[in-house]
Amino acid sequence: MTSTPTADVVMERLLREAAREFPGWAFERDQHGWTAARGEVRLTRPTLAALRALLCLHRGAR
Repeated sequence: MTSTPTADVVMERLLREAAREFPGWAFERDQHGWTAARGEVRLTRPTLAALRALLCLHRGAR
């Protein structure tokens, strides 16, 4: 029988994937959602998925 991963395990995996996909960005979570920071730039969205989508757009605009 296999066990289902806990929400914390899943979030840690998604956070590692985001850090690999967007090197140089620091990710954190608070009561308002997720924030990615690099230098003076801070981007915040309610979900990690929305934040990653925004970072894709930000990366494409550079």
